[in-house]
Amino acid sequence: MTEDNLKAAMDHEADTTLKDLAVSKTGDDVADKQVLIRATEYDRNRWKASADAKGVSMSEWIRTVLNGAAKDTLDCSHPLNRRRYYPWSEFCLECNQRLR
Repeated sequence: MTEDNLKAAMDHEADTTLKDLAVSKTGDDVADKQVLIRATEYDRNRWKASADAKGVSMSEWIRTVLNGAAKDTLDCSHPLNRRRYYPWSEFCLECNQRLR
């Protein structure tokens, strides 16, 4: 009887732990790569509080913030009237980025 209770408790704990270690899905993509960063406890607590306030996991919150910063840095955000259109391509006249 004790072994049955122990087994049930271990199974329950394993199920609970595995749910916490699940791989996140972000739209159609699976977030299966890890990035290790060092942060102060103060920063981590603020990030966690911000994620909680938004109702998302801290991982999702960090991905959203970093993807927004990457978009601002890497993607052209100049107005459409500063682009040159060709049948085979499109270029930004401000940053010389080929857009398609």
